[in-house]
Amino acid sequence: MPKGIIAVAEGLTNVGVLLEREGYAVVGIDGNLGRVDAVVTSGVDTDMSGVSAIFTKAPVIDVAGKSPREVLQAVEETIAKKRL
Repeated sequence: MPKGIIAVAEGLTNVGVLLEREGYAVVGIDGNLGRVDAVVTSGVDTDMSGVSAIFTKAPVIDVAGKSPREVLQAVEETIAKKRL
């Protein structure tokens, strides 16, 4: 059983591979986001005012300026908070 289901934006293959290696199920952001635990995006899905164009109740994690390991840590913290 996966640790969680994470939607990963296209082009973030290195992040997706790391998340899968750490036990997460990785899906694309073009699918049903209602079933994911978090969404990982590159920030290109936000407008000039910083509003995300991704509509979901799941937390959205922006990878801008973060290494894959930092994104993994953010995902783990997000999932831990969600399960409290």
